[in-house]
Amino acid sequence: MLPRDTVSLTQVAPARPALPVGDPRQQAFARALAGLVGQSMTADVLTKLPDGSFVVRINDMAARMPLPAGAEVGTHVPLTLVALTPRPTFQLQTGQGAAFAEAGPPLPEGAGLQSAPLAYLEGKDAAALTRAAALLAGARGLAQLPGGGLDAANASISATGKALGDVIAAAQKADVQAGAAVGRTPLLGAPSGDADAIAKALQDGLGKSGLFYESHVAEWAEGARPRADLAAEPQARGMPPPTDPNTAQLINLQLTAHEQGKVAWQGQLWPGRDMHWDVERDASGRQNGDDAGGATWQSSLRLRFGALGEVAARVVLSGDQLHIRVDAPDAVIKNLLDAHQARLAQALDAAGTPLATLAIHDAASKGGPGDEQR
Repeated sequence: MLPRDTVSLTQVAPARPALPVGDPRQQAFARALAGLVGQSMTADVLTKLPDGSFVVRINDMAARMPLPAGAEVGTHVPLTLVALTPRPTFQLQTGQGAAFAEAGPPLPEGAGLQSAPLAYLEGKDAAALTRAAALLAGARGLAQLPGGGLDAANASISATGKALGDVIAAAQKADVQAGAAVGRTPLLGAPSGDADAIAKALQDGLGKSGLFYESHVAEWAEGARPRADLAAEPQARGMPPPTDPNTAQLINLQLTAHEQGKVAWQGQLWPGRDMHWDVERDASGRQNGDDAGGATWQSSLRLRFGALGEVAARVVLSGDQLHIRVDAPDAVIKNLLDAHQARLAQALDAAGTPLATLAIHDAASKGGPGDEQR
């Protein structure tokens, strides 16, 4: 017979309502923590709410959760994520031993009273999590052993890993494999030569593609993004289940963007003007955590024009150095672009981004490092 579990903590009260489990913000919060089960992290205590719960920062996200008596604003609380469902649940140490607390994003204004409150877990739930936390700790220890730890015969896949596997399998079942987020409508209503308007349209097209939805929800929860911005993204308009091929492909693109630091978009810049656009951050910059000075960004796009044909451009921004390569369909178009390269350089100088190198090639030329010209 198993000994009685000693963890039995009461719910904080009176508890303010939490978001329902199916709420998009709650789901986004849980997705942002996917893959972190069993990992230790720190909660920065930001403020105490009238109901006795706290707003904390966990993994760069704002969250609301109950904390043990004596918790103070401005302190740091060590946590271990032990479960994602039905709500993310963390183990934290108190003077009486281990406690478990649910967490969720801060409540929006006017939240309904029918929502279930966040709480300390007790009884059987706490007992199960106590054993789960011990197993997770043991697994982390085994993973650090020389030679690898667990062997394949005894390994198991977490619920999160299985869910991601199901999503990837569903994405592969799609009739057409998506390599880019797809814009359903043109970014601009009509042809335009306004550089600022085009830049804003490109920014909005990529930003509202759904690839960054979870991070945008986190910004909204912190008050840094208006709710109207979220309404323009596909997830906020309602999507089929994650195992639907189209939904799965978008999730797969999100995973690829997170892992490889590369995103792609395809659609129409304006009606009749097809465009494919790739943006990539240099891998070494991502690993070093560079945010500005030392980072290298590459942006490539292909546009089809009525008079010029298909023109491709590759823009590399390394620190404050801007490098551009343009590929024209033939020598005639190359000569036409050559004749106007001075105007491009002058426009970039006026915009405060001087051009370091410019290379223009036609389809027949290979081009090399010595071909760049200003």
